[in-house]
Amino acid sequence: MAELKGAYIRVKRHKSGIITYGGDQGFFSDMSENPEEVRKRRMGCGIVAFGDLLLYMAGRNSRYRFKGSDCYVNRILTEEEYKDYFNDRYAFLGGLPARTGNGLSGFRLQGRFNRMARTEGFKLRAKWGFSGRRIYDRMEEMLEKDIPVILCIPLMIFNKDKKDGITFYKKEQNGYNKACTVSAHYVVVTGLFKEHDDIYMSISSWGVKYYVNWKEYDQFIHTHFLGTILGNLLYIK
Repeated sequence: MAELKGAYIRVKRHKSGIITYGGDQGFFSDMSENPEEVRKRRMGCGIVAFGDLLLYMAGRNSRYRFKGSDCYVNRILTEEEYKDYFNDRYAFLGGLPARTGNGLSGFRLQGRFNRMARTEGFKLRAKWGFSGRRIYDRMEEMLEKDIPVILCIPLMIFNKDKKDGITFYKKEQNGYNKACTVSAHYVVVTGLFKEHDDIYMSISSWGVKYYVNWKEYDQFIHTHFLGTILGNLLYIK
């Protein structure tokens, strides 16, 4: 239906040698006692998504190169190289809040993307979505233009909803099998696929390729408080 045209971001894991599908905030050690390193690991998904978006675009079209990007594009990175790149984007985004325990807002991603677009001369602008009705069409539009889609799975506001989340699936020979349930998390959508009567989004999360059922996501954001605002996408055109 619609998918990115090029190879997605790749990092070679130091211990296993496995090549990732996108970045992973898990490269920051869970053994670290540094509070900032802990925040990067726990809440760094928005920075990974933002950084991977920019890196993919820079690799696909030279007009979207930016200062410091040339040494990272179109090749398999080491974990240390990716962490250096992550830290550069982390600083550009203003870091992560120490007090609230929450990650970046969609409006912060919007503002910093537009600042960068103006500085670098990109003829693109970003807007964080509000309406759930336009998410699918905007995803399809961006993917057809070879632009990755930063999508947020919303934070659950009320205690009664804390156990709710979106199912991530792994695609295997016998179909789509549940891998985990997730909320309050940014992913990058890299494709839309129709399987029988269902539509799946292929996503990058924690350096792994997962799939999300579109109908399940759409129902989820429309049945939880502020779901279509907290759970939406960074629309770039």
